[in-house]
Amino acid sequence: MFPKRGRHLDMSLIRFKARALIGAAIAADGIDVLRSPEPHREVAESVLACPALNRLAESAGRTVSPAQAVRAAAIGQTAGGALIATSLAPRLGALASLAATVPATLAGYRFWQIKDDDEARARLRAGFLFRLLVIGADLLVLAGPTGRSKRRAAKAAKAAKKAARRA
Repeated sequence: MFPKRGRHLDMSLIRFKARALIGAAIAADGIDVLRSPEPHREVAESVLACPALNRLAESAGRTVSPAQAVRAAAIGQTAGGALIATSLAPRLGALASLAATVPATLAGYRFWQIKDDDEARARLRAGFLFRLLVIGADLLVLAGPTGRSKRRAAKAAKAAKKAARRA
C-alpha cells in the first residue's frame, strides 16, 4: 500500500500522493451527489433516454428510474474514489469512476447546444472541462504502474542475476 524504499521512492511517493488527491476529489463529488441527488435527475433522465440503454434494460427485464440511476452513479463514484485514494484497487476505482462520469458528462454538460445565454453556456462549459479533468485523471490512474508489476519485474531481475551467477 505504501511505497517501498528504494531507487524509485520519489516517483512512487508522488504517485501515491497524487492517487490520494485524485481519489479524494472523486469520492467527495460522489458524496455531494448522494447528499443532494435532485439536481442530477434531469441528467439521469437524458442518460436513460439512450435507446441502447433502454434495450439493455428490457433484455434484463428491469427498469431503472432516474433516482436509482443517480444513486448508483454516486455510489460508484464514491467507491471508486475511495479505492483510488487508498490505493487498494486504483484501477478498479478508476473504472468505476469512469462508468459514472462519462455518461453524466456527455448528457449533462452540453454547452455547445446553448447559443443565446452566455452565462449558462460558460457555467456548463466549466462543468464540462472539470469532468474532462476527472476523466483524464482516471485514465492516468488506469495507465499507471501497479505494485504487482513492479514486484514481478524485481523477481525476474533477481532470477536473471541468479542464473547469470550460475553460468
